[in-house]
Amino acid sequence: MTIATKYAATLAHEDPAVLLRTIQSQGVVDKVITAANAEMDEAGPVGLTVTFKQIKLNTSSEGLLGKLFGKRGSIYVVTTALDGSGKPFEYKTQFFEGIARGDRLPLGDGGLLVSSRTDPRWFIDLHMVVMESDSGQRELGAAIDEARRQIKLDDVVARVSAVVPGDLSVVSDVVTAVDAFAATLTLLLKRNGDDHVATVHDFYLKPQAFGQGRHPARGLKTFQKVAVAYQIDLTQL
Repeated sequence: MTIATKYAATLAHEDPAVLLRTIQSQGVVDKVITAANAEMDEAGPVGLTVTFKQIKLNTSSEGLLGKLFGKRGSIYVVTTALDGSGKPFEYKTQFFEGIARGDRLPLGDGGLLVSSRTDPRWFIDLHMVVMESDSGQRELGAAIDEARRQIKLDDVVARVSAVVPGDLSVVSDVVTAVDAFAATLTLLLKRNGDDHVATVHDFYLKPQAFGQGRHPARGLKTFQKVAVAYQIDLTQL
């Protein structure tokens, strides 16, 4: 069920980085942002889900030769989702076999659910690392744990809960940390013999109703060698 918003809906597809700078600017009071925040406060606690509806591969296994001969490969994704509540780091992995250039990954009738969070705070940050498995060795758990350790991602998440509510300076810290985590994870997986296909990254703020709706509104959005569409749904708790 969609949460009805008037002001937050107008901000849903605005650049969140620009909105963040506006919110953080001293002496600047944006009436739409203020009204959108009030709408979300009135809605009370919400549940948030992120579902990928389409992921289209725009590259070929083994490059040009793979393109010429229609070679199929094994693709896997690692998705992370964080918000400002300080709740534990969440990730999801999924594997897809026999994928060729131009194929859409078989996500199922309802799509691929990658996150389900209760009562998110301030913002939602979404990353998806898309890799092609060349080595056949999928020690994903160890690579994820090592990337978390190197970036100290759990420490960043823990600090979020200690920040004064509404202090959105933490958003930049979290986004930077998760960017670094995704880059480190990609490097570790490449060392294992796998190829980086794309990194999908978006984040949305509370006055955007956490990005409620389809992204993009129509068609697909391209990130390096994939094109995707995903849906963010909110439900009142």
